[in-house]
Amino acid sequence: MTDEYPPAVADRWDDVLADARATAAEYREDGWDVLELHPGDVTPLLEDPFGLDVLAPDNEFEDLTAVVEGITFDRTSVYRAEDGGVRFFVTVPEAVDANQAVVIPTFLLLSELPPFQEKAESEETMFTHVRTLSADERVTFRHDDPDLFF
Repeated sequence: MTDEYPPAVADRWDDVLADARATAAEYREDGWDVLELHPGDVTPLLEDPFGLDVLAPDNEFEDLTAVVEGITFDRTSVYRAEDGGVRFFVTVPEAVDANQAVVIPTFLLLSELPPFQEKAESEETMFTHVRTLSADERVTFRHDDPDLFF
């Protein structure tokens, strides 16, 4: 995480990662195959592409591209908390037929929330884009119920 974020991001990020691990463990206990991501940065994008842009380590991105190949992620669960001007998320896109889930911890500054929520509601969808630092390609998850985030 970079220094441009409020202190709550640094203060809570380890807790969010622990929540993501616990969420992944619960899915595994229920028989799901789970890939956990450990973002290096999260950036809100209000233009095209719209959504949360998540920077993933190269090895996790490679695993992600292998996991998503040929399956449809048709449901999303979102767990959220707020602290210090930040809304934290553990977003879990689910491919129900394939019994596959991807656990993605992210956040959004509360100051960025109003225009972001307005765009998501007008588009009637929300997106999470996962990429590497080189940004050659990205994996995009579409979340058809933006209210999960707001």
